[in-house]
Amino acid sequence: MKIKMKENKVASANENGSATMTYAKDSVHDMSSAWQMKLATNLINNGKAESVTAETIKKVVVDTETKVEKKEKSLLKKVFGKKK
Repeated sequence: MKIKMKENKVASANENGSATMTYAKDSVHDMSSAWQMKLATNLINNGKAESVTAETIKKVVVDTETKVEKKEKSLLKKVFGKKK
């Protein structure tokens, strides 16, 4: 889960809570472990941060036209019959 901070917040920097760090405003943090997910959830619920959604890149595929050769001669043979 990625979060973007709305304001500065001093919070835990490790699992034990023995170290702290300042999560600066407008910074994006990747919260991947269990304790980081709990911290991120608390920050979002308190309005200190917001969840960042992953950007999806869409690829546009354009259909191409295929040209078919006209076979006029064979069509005429089928309509009028075979010349003798």
